[in-house]
Amino acid sequence: MKTPKLPPEVPFPPAPWQLAGECWIGLFQADQDVPCPAPWQHVFSPRLTVVALMRYIEGTLQYDELMVGPLVRHGTRMGLWVVHIWVDSAASLWGGRRIWSLPKELATFTWEEGRVRVLDARGGPIAMLGVERRTGFGPALPMPVPGIGGASGQWTTFVGRMRGRLARGGLSVEGWSDRFPFQLGGTALVSVHADRMSLTVPPPESWAEEGASPSATASP
Repeated sequence: MKTPKLPPEVPFPPAPWQLAGECWIGLFQADQDVPCPAPWQHVFSPRLTVVALMRYIEGTLQYDELMVGPLVRHGTRMGLWVVHIWVDSAASLWGGRRIWSLPKELATFTWEEGRVRVLDARGGPIAMLGVERRTGFGPALPMPVPGIGGASGQWTTFVGRMRGRLARGGLSVEGWSDRFPFQLGGTALVSVHADRMSLTVPPPESWAEEGASPSATASP
């Protein structure tokens, strides 16, 4: 895929970010292995990938977000390696790139009854996702949300703190762009919907492999 054209840089809030809204998270099987950079290794099958759809309607910023990537590990570190991530906010894009070294791109999210259509900044299709709003049961549960960003031997790791009422199911992939090297489709192997969700994303820990210099700044 071509390197995306990014919008002009804009100011963004410092970490931590306090966000609230709802989310859908599912585990899908791709038609081929999902990329995982050395020295990270897949926790599960290389074809298993997480799809997370977030709607942040309160807090530090308000925006929609779609992220895709496998669960990976290296030594004692483990988290979601973010292969692709799209947002509809320039402040979120630049904050994600500069603070957490996440490869955020701009997209538009069109919400319809039971689904959401995601198009990139050039108007090209990314995904059509089926979503069901299922009411969670019981009290809001705390959940760690570990993430990994960076490249070229220089990494950022962070653990978000989420709380939400969980309901089983609710996410499917009804369409996926053939521009990507792996394809996703169908109902998730397992998925959850969290309503009344809150998430705190702290500043990252930056570290480097032997022979590389630590860096706390994301590449543009």
